[in-house]
Amino acid sequence: MYYNIHREVDPKDPLRPLYQGTFEETVTVGGKTRRYLLYIPEGTRPSTAGVFILPENGKTADDLWRDSGWRSMADTEESKEKLILFFLEPEGGGWHTEEPYGASDGDIAYIDAVYAAGTQRLKFCVHESKFYLTGCREGGVIANMAAMWNPAVWAGIVSVGGSAVSAGYRAAAAADYCTNLDGFVDETHRLGIKKGDIPMPAWIIDDPETPFGVDNGTAAYWRTACGITESGRQLRPDMVEFMRTAEPPYVQDQEREAFRVCVSSLPGASAEYASPLLRRIWKEFLYRQRRWMSGPGGDLRMTRDPVADLGMEYHYEEIGGWMREWYVYVPESVRPQPEKPVPLVFALHGYTCAGEIYAGNSEWYKVADRYGFIVVHPTATPGQMEMENQVCSVANVPLPAWNFLHNAPDGPDELAFFRTVLEKVCASHAVDRTRIFVTGHSHGSVMTQTLALVLSDIFAAAAPCSGILFRGFGMDIRKLPEVKNRAGLEIPIWMFGGEQESWLLPTLPTDENDTGNSILVWREINHLSSDSPMDWGEGWEVSGRWHDLRLRRMDGAPMVSYTWVDYMPHATMPEMSFRIWEEFFSKFARIDGKVVYTP
Repeated sequence: MYYNIHREVDPKDPLRPLYQGTFEETVTVGGKTRRYLLYIPEGTRPSTAGVFILPENGKTADDLWRDSGWRSMADTEESKEKLILFFLEPEGGGWHTEEPYGASDGDIAYIDAVYAAGTQRLKFCVHESKFYLTGCREGGVIANMAAMWNPAVWAGIVSVGGSAVSAGYRAAAAADYCTNLDGFVDETHRLGIKKGDIPMPAWIIDDPETPFGVDNGTAAYWRTACGITESGRQLRPDMVEFMRTAEPPYVQDQEREAFRVCVSSLPGASAEYASPLLRRIWKEFLYRQRRWMSGPGGDLRMTRDPVADLGMEYHYEEIGGWMREWYVYVPESVRPQPEKPVPLVFALHGYTCAGEIYAGNSEWYKVADRYGFIVVHPTATPGQMEMENQVCSVANVPLPAWNFLHNAPDGPDELAFFRTVLEKVCASHAVDRTRIFVTGHSHGSVMTQTLALVLSDIFAAAAPCSGILFRGFGMDIRKLPEVKNRAGLEIPIWMFGGEQESWLLPTLPTDENDTGNSILVWREINHLSSDSPMDWGEGWEVSGRWHDLRLRRMDGAPMVSYTWVDYMPHATMPEMSFRIWEEFFSKFARIDGKVVYTP
């Protein structure tokens, strides 16, 4: 009945999914094995979206797979970003809509277990910002209950004819402390965030013809969670939209347009799982929001396609025997004077991601809009990791990873790739070659430091996020001959780490740990060494979540900086991008090989 395909990485089409088709999967909940179906469309990108689909009572995952129309919609999605489908099913033919809050072995636990399986990367990769829920009739009730139970992991929910969550369940969820804050596990409740405080984009589609189809307060629950106090507006004849008008917390990292709840009343909408509504459910609602990891509970922002919405140039060309892709963003403010040289920033994604993911995650395009420079977002080629931690596994399907150690068999030469892309961009646009910068997150932070060390003559400064000079994790770039034999050029560096990243890098530097060692190594590279040892307890500047340590040259230039961010998971955010430009990149140039600092 089902089919699946397993391929190998093809240098001529490296981002093509290695697994494609339908897979029958199981999870264990309360000692019972429960099944679901996974559908991976042809053309699925790395770090794509994942939609959980819950049917009405009496329907199975097989029924959804065969009859619902979701597969056809996924197959024909016109954007580069396809969606992976998770078809779930009730146990014994019926969902337990009266399940008590907090049950550890019921339907909500089943959805949580499938979500946990969906975060694994054995056949595919769903990006953590793009998990969505939708359900029909009784399945819609369970979808709402699951979102209330674990709100910080979902970027949106749509229920069709299934909004009647019991008042007791809603009250229990609203009053319960939220421990899982999207990458930040707050077991002691030190932030005091309740589950009812977590905003959730939701579209409640009533169907008066079904037992659970008339909203009994669920839409109001989600409006309260989103901080919406205003009256709704008639968005379409069959759709009323409620949107937050007050600025959300962390304004640079969130958008109030994403704090959105819609309601509709459509008799008969849930028949045949709302087939006429499927495209609207996906493109008009779910696809529009993402919950990016960084702030507590995640940061909600609108989805913007880098080409269709932002006007980025898309390049896909063969370089060094591999098809490679990159995006180039030229702000509107730069285009009227194409002959005027402007700065250039390379912004590099982390493991599993791609250029378009980091464009939306970091929002460097907004910084470029404000200050007038070009941004390049390249994409790595799929590779296998050689480490085991909470984001990596040797068992993962090959996913985009920078080949900075040149250890991928027949892998690409990344240094040659970056040189080639730079020359191509400079040939098409006026670039100020004295002001070329590089930044990146996680695996991209190591690639950032490799470029900073080896191509110091090209870059004026570098800012690795969630990254230091690792000695473990199979990422010790200091052993590379080109690093050992590098020219003795200075290169300003600003490293970032999150308080929730102790599994990767120590938050507080010491003489013995990798964070302190990295600061000392960069201090030596930038000729700031002295006979006196570092006093790691001094020199910190604290502002809100930010803890900054800066080592300055005689002229005041911050040549080595390190920042750790309170309750920050393994993530990046637009506020970090703005800080990097405003306080760091904008102050430096490399002129005749020397780093020039302008306060």
